[in-house]
Amino acid sequence: MSEEQEAAFDIETLLDSIEGEEGVKPTSLTTSHFIHAKECLADLKKTANYPFVGPCKLDLRQRWGLRMNLVRVLAKYQYESYLMDPFLEEMVSILIKPIRKVVHDTTVGELKGQQMNEHGTEAFYMLYFISKTRGYKTIVKFLPHEVADIEPAFEFLRNQDTVKGPWETRYMLLIWLSLMCMIPFDLKSIDSNASKDSERIPLVDQMIETGKSFLDRAGKDRDASSLFLARLMTRKDTCGLYLSEFVEWSKTIMASNPNIFQAIGTLGTLCWVFKLGQREVLLSITEGLEELLVEVEGRELLMSNSTMKKLVVKLSQRMGLCLLRLRVASWRYQRGNRSLASNLISATGAETIQADKISTAIAEQTEDDEDFDVPEAIENVIERMMNGMRDRDTIVRWSAAKGIGRICNRLPKDMADDVVGSIFELFSEDVFPLPNGEPDVSSVSEHTWHGACLAVAELSRRGLLLPHRLTELIPWIILALRFDIKRGAHSVGSNVRDSACYVCWSFARAYTPEVLDAHVRKLSNTLIAVSVFDRDINIRRASSAAFQENVGRMGIFPHGIDIVTVADYFTLGNMTNSYLKVAPYIAKFDEYRRYLTCHLLEYVIPHWDIAVREVAAESMAIIAVLDLDYACSDIIPALTKMTSSLDPATRHGALISLGRTCKAVKAHSEQPVDQRISAETLEGIAKVVPSTPEFMLTGFGSEHIRQALCVHIGCLAESGWPADASVVASWKTMVYSTLERIEEPLQKLASETFRALFAQHGHILMAEFDVCLGKVTSTAASDRLGNRGFALALGEIDYRNPNYQGWIPRTINVLAKMVKHHKNSLEGRANVHVADAEARRNATNAVTNIIRVLDTQYQQVMSRELSKEILSMYFTGLQDYSVDHRGDIGSWIREASMQGLEVMIPLVARLDYEALKAGQQQYERYLSEQEHAQVLSELLQQSVEKIDRIRACAAAVMVTILYARADPTVKVEEGKTPEYVLNPPNVDLVREVIPQSDEMNWLQASEVYPRLVELLHLPEYRTDLILGFIVSAGGLTETLVRHSSSCLIEFVSNLAITKEDIPASKKKEGTPILTLVEFGDEILKIVERYEGQDRVMVPLLEVLDMLFESGCMIMMEGHFDFAPMVRFVKRQTLKCKDTRKLAACIRTYCGLCPLGGKIKIAILQELLRLLTHPFPKIRRCTADAMYLMMSGSADDPTPESEEVGEILVNTDWNKTVSQLTPIRDQLYPLLKLDKPKPAPAGK
Repeated sequence: MSEEQEAAFDIETLLDSIEGEEGVKPTSLTTSHFIHAKECLADLKKTANYPFVGPCKLDLRQRWGLRMNLVRVLAKYQYESYLMDPFLEEMVSILIKPIRKVVHDTTVGELKGQQMNEHGTEAFYMLYFISKTRGYKTIVKFLPHEVADIEPAFEFLRNQDTVKGPWETRYMLLIWLSLMCMIPFDLKSIDSNASKDSERIPLVDQMIETGKSFLDRAGKDRDASSLFLARLMTRKDTCGLYLSEFVEWSKTIMASNPNIFQAIGTLGTLCWVFKLGQREVLLSITEGLEELLVEVEGRELLMSNSTMKKLVVKLSQRMGLCLLRLRVASWRYQRGNRSLASNLISATGAETIQADKISTAIAEQTEDDEDFDVPEAIENVIERMMNGMRDRDTIVRWSAAKGIGRICNRLPKDMADDVVGSIFELFSEDVFPLPNGEPDVSSVSEHTWHGACLAVAELSRRGLLLPHRLTELIPWIILALRFDIKRGAHSVGSNVRDSACYVCWSFARAYTPEVLDAHVRKLSNTLIAVSVFDRDINIRRASSAAFQENVGRMGIFPHGIDIVTVADYFTLGNMTNSYLKVAPYIAKFDEYRRYLTCHLLEYVIPHWDIAVREVAAESMAIIAVLDLDYACSDIIPALTKMTSSLDPATRHGALISLGRTCKAVKAHSEQPVDQRISAETLEGIAKVVPSTPEFMLTGFGSEHIRQALCVHIGCLAESGWPADASVVASWKTMVYSTLERIEEPLQKLASETFRALFAQHGHILMAEFDVCLGKVTSTAASDRLGNRGFALALGEIDYRNPNYQGWIPRTINVLAKMVKHHKNSLEGRANVHVADAEARRNATNAVTNIIRVLDTQYQQVMSRELSKEILSMYFTGLQDYSVDHRGDIGSWIREASMQGLEVMIPLVARLDYEALKAGQQQYERYLSEQEHAQVLSELLQQSVEKIDRIRACAAAVMVTILYARADPTVKVEEGKTPEYVLNPPNVDLVREVIPQSDEMNWLQASEVYPRLVELLHLPEYRTDLILGFIVSAGGLTETLVRHSSSCLIEFVSNLAITKEDIPASKKKEGTPILTLVEFGDEILKIVERYEGQDRVMVPLLEVLDMLFESGCMIMMEGHFDFAPMVRFVKRQTLKCKDTRKLAACIRTYCGLCPLGGKIKIAILQELLRLLTHPFPKIRRCTADAMYLMMSGSADDPTPESEEVGEILVNTDWNKTVSQLTPIRDQLYPLLKLDKPKPAPAGK
């Protein structure tokens, strides 16, 4: 590989360049040892030190804390549990010693009859969790197995509460007993109640009955009981009597309609019996168990459970192994030395090894190989395995496949070969030949193919698949590697492809290079194609592992080492990287290139997943340029033919691939394409768009076809592909119709295609421009979608072209009106057509795109009046707060307007700066100082509003504008301040608060508001900032309200009341300082400006309530006229039906009430009026607020005030208004108020 390629695939460099949280690198996240050993051992010792009998020393919280701490620590080692091994014996012994003691003490010791307390329960749970993490087979090695423990442990188990007791205790006791059942002493000599005259052992009888009682449990204690019973009944001193009895009991249970858990427990026990028992003993019960299996298979309810089916298959295969004598088939294929190390040594020539030791032929058939009879029952077993391989559950198929492999290892050659043939027949089930001779697998069962592949892999791995069978098998395996069938809305086959990779992996382990040499080309090509082009990440990695195994063990795959160094676990993990980097690298090798392109054409480009088709098209374009002759003679004609397919997926993939491939070929070809590509193919490419059926452009899924057509047209247009006028006309028609589609991504793509099309194929005619403008300005309901799409298209025209510069004023005016008409409609102007939110956003983005394209030609093309119009449009967009059922859709326009300011302001300000610096006489700036300040003020407001995304966008735009340099190309010397083009008032103070290299997270309210609140002192930005704070602090989101309101209240509470109250030291600093009275004036300005807009008024009332409750506003008494504020609140309550707004008004009234005088009288009159409001909720809210206000009053309580409080508290305000009016009227004299006179009738 070249140095560039090595750098691209250096995974160590990639990992080292990435840092995780808290600076930890991924390469250091892998644990090398049990680092929590001390903490874990300390917790275990702490638990073991408490008494396990009697009162608990720890309460529930403390015990739970110990348990959860251990769980938290050990859970980290679930996948690396081997790291615990050095400490495992100590961990187990710490717990088992007190457990063993309490078992003896409570059964035969001085504490006999007493129950274990919760400390012991915790110890059992901890022991269980250790076994869960490391596995019981490892833990059981460290458990005691003395004879003296059997009876106490069993008695302790019997004393457990099987209903309320924890199952972890029973589970560990059963595991412990299963170990002690293996002691080599006669149990009769251990049982203290055993009689010499009886063959039966009372202790064993009790153990079996107790074990049976746990077989119907749903938890892990059932599995432990199965192991315990199996170990007990397969002992030499118990198997003769108890094993046959258990089989009869099992038959009785299965015949009596058991529940599913008891059936699973019973069969699980029998499976353990056949695994642990001696063949001579088990032969006597095998015949009876066949009847039991037939009984179970006849129960539909039982066989609907996957675990039950797996146990049936497992028990059947173990019965079959028992019927066949233990032997290793001498006819099996033996590779000889299977060591990978030896293979590599041989390959390097370091050691001479005879060829016959590396690769041996099939062993000679021995005379006694056929000298035994196979029981007839084996046929039933094999049939059950074959049916199991068709099952819909993976665990059943996997168990059946392993069973087939084990049984075939004990069968004669001919019979085993028949089994292999039967497995091969599974592949051909429901497979029909296509007209071209290829097999059609669309109707086959993915379960059957998966089971067959697993069985083949097991047979191959064991050497039971003889080499002469490979010629018949490998075509099926290649089909399995590509098995991906769409069924409904999903696909099936990933498990089939995975198992096929396992088959290929097993080939490398089983056969010599000479055996596979004839099939290397097919296997290597298919494995490589699946490795880089499969949809699923696990399949790509599995195929890569199979390829690597074959490269390492065979050494005959072309360029194997070069490929495995690039196509590894990490590089194939990302689909884009696999398709666009790994696949093109492999395609550089001639042996793989054409197969990869054929695989793309046949299987990937027509794939059902749209994401796969799109990335496959890019991959095809990259690979095609590696062999231009082949691309022009084969790939492009094949893709052209595929574009006429009636299958939407095939047509979609072919259209995108054809466009991208043609573009890539033309870019890399030195000859004209008409000299490389046949005339027939060129004609076919020209007819692709016109020949698209109408139903594919309008029916279900038409958005995908249109997207592909736009990509196809765009690629051909960008590459300058030869096309006559009729073809270009069809392209334009397609683009225009797509601009009127409802899908937003499709409109965006169509607008980009519009730009590419007219950039390469002629000028836009005035008539076409008028059509676009007509679509944008149309007020017809049917043209709503056209408003959106053609607004984007107008922004894609290259107005640097002198032919189009005269159209700019019309374009800007039309697009600006779309945005501004929304404001006009809000102001109540009639006969105003309002574009929808998407159209307004697209119009804003179109204007931004025009500015971006013009760049330094901006002032040459744009007049000052037109520039002012654009800026006004952006400011209008920043005031768009439209809401519908989707939420704040106005945020789309605000975000687009901010992004437009980010492009326009630095550009225009820089051009102004250059003109002034050049000394142009009487130059009138495009952006005034006032507009500089307005831009910054609007952005500051957005930076403290309630939507996180908008705040982050505003911050990014502000940083760009504030730090836009006069000459970005000049490097600033260290220590010098660069010259910025934007200089609004107090900009230095703003830059201190918002530095350029700021790491603040603008999505976090807790970081934003404490910093920006200080900018409220600056008069130029004060009003907009206060408005932003009010909207956020009066919102509904808890965290947003908490952070914004706390910052605002703390800031206001520290303000000086008037200018005279400002300390002299602060006056000398010369920086603007906000006073409390000025803050009140700003509130009134907001009221005057936004009254009638509940978006602002409701949060404002909420904020006023907070400010009065904190006492900030009351401090202005005597310095501020609160009467306008009282009148404002009153106006909000009139004819209002918004309960949230009314409740805020009530609380604000109560906050204003301590002012006293006429204001208090007016407020109390309003509150008493609201006590008879039509809404019960408002009546209750008013009564509660009045009572809290009077209770918290600084005035001494009077009998009248106490009576008022009793009326407010004791009255049921849910009564009707007519019932409550007399009660309300009692409050007027008590509050010393005149009752309002009713309005005269008729007025």
